This record gives sequence, structure tokens and C-alpha cells, in this order.
Amino acid sequence: MNNDTMSIPKREAELAAYLDRQPYLTELDGISLEIAKNVFPSDFGITSSFFAHYMLQQTPASNALDMGCGSGYFAFVLKKIGCERVLGVDFNKDAVNCALGNTLRNSGLAPVEFIHSDLFMDVPQTVFDIIIFNFNYYPSTGVFGLNPDGGQAILRRFFSQVGAYINHQTRIYIPYSLFVGEEHDPKNICADFGFVAEIVDQTTNHSGVHVIYKVSVNGQLK
Repeated sequence: MNNDTMSIPKREAELAAYLDRQPYLTELDGISLEIAKNVFPSDFGITSSFFAHYMLQQTPASNALDMGCGSGYFAFVLKKIGCERVLGVDFNKDAVNCALGNTLRNSGLAPVEFIHSDLFMDVPQTVFDIIIFNFNYYPSTGVFGLNPDGGQAILRRFFSQVGAYINHQTRIYIPYSLFVGEEHDPKNICADFGFVAEIVDQTTNHSGVHVIYKVSVNGQLK
């Protein structure tokens, strides 16, 4: 992680300012959201807006999954592009309740289903056409459930489980900021589980380069 551009104390201070505001209302891409207490703010930083702009340009699918849905923002983005069935999943019960509340604010995008699950543990067995995973990749001391390992463990668990929910046509999209470090990079981690990641979009700001990976199966599904 490049401490010249971002450090854990700096990150924690920025997030603390959002924590002090919660709960609060915001609107992103025409989607009305309440960001409840203990829910990662969908309007924080560049990643969410950059990723949403990319996803809003993608073709829809029949069955889509927003893993780590938080406030439900990206699940609603998936509905907005025309995905027929969208499931949002989060291990944080506060986030699931927040997302459920936000369905009432966005009745025009209904229905969207949200469930509490530790990754795929309680996800009904099905094949998804699109999976997005905006995982928490910044090393952290624990604010908003961020992990000291920068999301390495959860990303490894994700790739060890996702094979049962996809086929070779499934599109998996994961955003990442390259300055966080190679050891946290989905491109490197997914390779250990038979996947390959290609950069499909990128942008740069004062912190460094931010990318969106499209992940696909490299060979046979396990």
C-alpha cells in the first residue's frame, strides 16, 4: 500500500466523518438511498461512482447478484440497466435492513431481493449471469467492518465458492485501486482458483489508478 497517497489513519479519518453523519439521505444516479448506521457509505470515494458509471453502460441479464450489497446501491443499478432478477447479499445485518428499507424509496426498480449471508453460505443454488463484488479492499483497523488484511481472506473465500454459482458465460465484475498493493489485487488472487481477470476500464485521481476487472473462468469450472 502506498502510504504517500493513502494511509490507514487517513482512511479511518475520512470514514469517521461519514460515520458521524449517519443515518443520512443521498441520491446517486437517480437512486434514493438512506445510508444507515454501520453501513458503508455508497457515496464515499471514487470507486462507487466509477464502478456505477461503468455498470450503467453494460447489457442486462436475467439473473444478477450484488455480493456485499451494503445500502443496495449496486443492486438497484443492476435493476436500472434491466436485469430481471437481482439478489443483494451482505454479511452485515444492518446493511441488509438498510437495503430493504431503500427498496421502499425506489419502488420503480422493484422487485429486488436482499438476504443476510456470509458470502454464498445462504444464497440459493442457482447460476447467475452477472455477479458484482465491490469488496472492502483497503487495510483498516475495523471501521465499517473493513479488515486489516485488506480483504484478502474474503476475496479468497469468494473465489473458492463462486464456481458453484456460475457458468462460462457469467460476467463477474470487481473494482480495485491498484495502489492498495499486489497482495490484495483480485487479478493475482483469482488466478489461484482458476480464474483470469482483465481490466475493462480504469481512471486515475490523486490517490492513483482505479480499475474494473472482468473476471472469467480460465479452463474448467471446479
